[in-house]
Formats: sequence, structure tokens, C-alpha cells
Amino acid sequence: MAQAIDPAQWEFRRKLIVKTPGVLHLVRLDAEALAHSEPDLADVRIMQQEVALPYAIETLTGSVREERLSPAMSDKARTAAGELRFTLRVPAGARHSRLKLIATDEDFRRAVHIESSEDGKTWDVALERGYVMVHEQDNRKWEALEVNYPATTRPYLRVRIADWPDPRTLTAATLLLRTETQPLMLTVREFAPSPDASTDPRETVLRADFGERPAPWSRLRIETKSTAFYRAARVEVSGDGKLWRTAGSAILSRIGNVSELALDAGEQRARYVRLHIHNRDDQPIAVDKLVFESLVRMLKFIPREAAEHSLWYGNPKAKPVSYDLAVVLDRNAPIERITLLPGPERRYGGFIETIRPWTEEHPAVLYGAVFAAAALIAAYTLRTMKKIAANQKRGS
Repeated sequence: MAQAIDPAQWEFRRKLIVKTPGVLHLVRLDAEALAHSEPDLADVRIMQQEVALPYAIETLTGSVREERLSPAMSDKARTAAGELRFTLRVPAGARHSRLKLIATDEDFRRAVHIESSEDGKTWDVALERGYVMVHEQDNRKWEALEVNYPATTRPYLRVRIADWPDPRTLTAATLLLRTETQPLMLTVREFAPSPDASTDPRETVLRADFGERPAPWSRLRIETKSTAFYRAARVEVSGDGKLWRTAGSAILSRIGNVSELALDAGEQRARYVRLHIHNRDDQPIAVDKLVFESLVRMLKFIPREAAEHSLWYGNPKAKPVSYDLAVVLDRNAPIERITLLPGPERRYGGFIETIRPWTEEHPAVLYGAVFAAAALIAAYTLRTMKKIAANQKRGS
């Protein structure tokens, strides 16, 4: 059902030109729309003239699925070179792509080498070098005890981990098949990093200021030319630059041609952001850019007419709406889909011509009418004064 609303309550407008009614239309909400709308998007509206139309919003999230295997472990021993070496065996035909360790050691970073085999005799390299780590700093603990390798059905894995003093501290090893679909992300802001003062020489702290109207983001990605690094990192947010809270943590790494350069943080709208990179005793990595990303949100609607429509947002008093269309849109929508590119963002009063007051549309007519009325009043007043003066003469 269409909903009538008061246009003056919505601050921002984006023009949408609809040429093909009756089919599904998609509008990607960009960084401006996300920054100027309410966090829950309760104020977003699709309008035709001054009537709100039904719509649905889809967030394009990714997915992760893991299948766990419990392999048999054999030949666990410490070599003369100080490596921990062991062999894992899984049932033939089972796919796996991830090694997960359980260990009782504290505060370490160790290189991992993995080989695979069909028969347990002839071995090929599955992972030249990965890393596992347990790191504690500032009363926070990071555990990164999983490494990835190309998915395989080979039943044997031989693992070597450098600098492992006591084999007994490795208590278990699990193999997993990890299937991951990456979410669609939208870049909302990019910053040349601003170094922040840090009292710890083993830590790099980078800061960003989003300004008065922060755009929402859920992932922080770094751009760097540095190579061969593996660092614990965490991101903090603050509304005033004084009181900080941790929003997320991850391992940032580049090993060979494999890079992990992003931290997930849930949706954030705080003005200030601070990234901590823990370098241990290594040289700091050179961060060229901080890139803040948000999940892509697509607004979907089916227009009834070929006409100018508009996207409205920016109303903190707006209440969420719920349409029947949101339930059936994907199931019954026409096969044809059209993606609309919204026009530039404009504030209320400078966008939809039909909602501007008539007096603003025709100022010349308004001023002419005012001058005419003033002339009539002046003429009427002059005639009245002349009559009064004539009556006074006759009375005398």
C-alpha cells in the first residue's frame, strides 16, 4: 500500500529516472546515502511525486562453511633442527584445505611447511610457508593457529613447524574444508594514514577522522607495498577521540603471493578510528592507505509508471516501514532487472520541482500581485481621504 508522507521531514533527495515500469529495479545505496541516512535505514523511501512506494533492501553478505575432519596423527617428534614434525592421515577421497592446531605454548610465531601425498611415500609441497602465532600485548591475546593450503583429496599430510621446543605442547591437529563466499563491499572512505603517538616502540598506531557525518563501515583494509610480514592488529573506534573501544582484530600478512590485509569490525559509525599493528621486534610495515568498506545494500522496487522517481533519506524521526512486497519480491519478481544510477545528492528544496512552494516557482507573479494589491490599497485610501475632506468643507 502506498504511504503519504510529509516531504519537509526528509533532508536529502536523489533523482531516479524510470523508463520501464512493471519490472524489478535495483538501486545501490552509495556512501553518501549510507552516511546521511539512519543506521537502520528506517528513513529510506522510494518516492513518486509525494507518495512512498513499496521496496525491499537486500544486504549482499558472504558466507562461510566448514567441514571438520579428525585425522590420525603419527610420527610426532622434534627434529635435530628444532622443528616439530608429524604426519596426518584422513580417509581417502575426503577434501581438506585448512590445518588447525591446538597448543599450550605461549607467545610465539613459527613458520609452517606442509607436504601432501597419495601413498605416504612420495611427497609434494602443499604450502611452502605459512605461520602460526600466539601473541599477548596490552592484556589482549591473539591466537592464529590455522593455515590454509590448496584444497586436496590426498589422504596424507606431513607438517613441519619451526622452533618448537617441546612436542608435547601440541595437543591436537584438525583438518577442515573451508568454503567461503566473499561479500560484496563498497568503499566508503580512503585515508592516507596519520601516525599516532605510541609509547610502545614495537607498535604502529594509525589514526583516521571521518568528520561530523561518518559513513558506516564494517571492514578496514590496508594498502601496503611491504612484503613478507605476519602481524597481529586491532582496530579501535571513538566518538570523541578520548574514550576508545575495540571493534575488531585480525592477522595482517603477506607471504609469497598470498595476502590477508583486512580486519572485520561489524558496522561502525564512530568519528575516529585507530589501527594498532603489533610489530614485535620486526621493522614496521609501511602502510600507504587505509580503506574503509561497507557491505553493499541494494534497494529493490517495482515502479508502476514510467516517470521521474526519487530516493529520499535523512529523517531521524522516521519510523521503519514494512511492506508485503518485501516478502514476495524475490520469489515473484519479473525476470528482467534494471539497475538505476541515482542522480547527485541534493538537499530538500532544490530537487523535486513539484514539491517546491508555488510562490518559489513564480516569484515574478508573486511580486506583481503584491505591488498590485499595494496600489489598490493606496488608491482606495486616497479616495477615502478625499471624501472625508469634502464632507468636512460642506459641514463648515
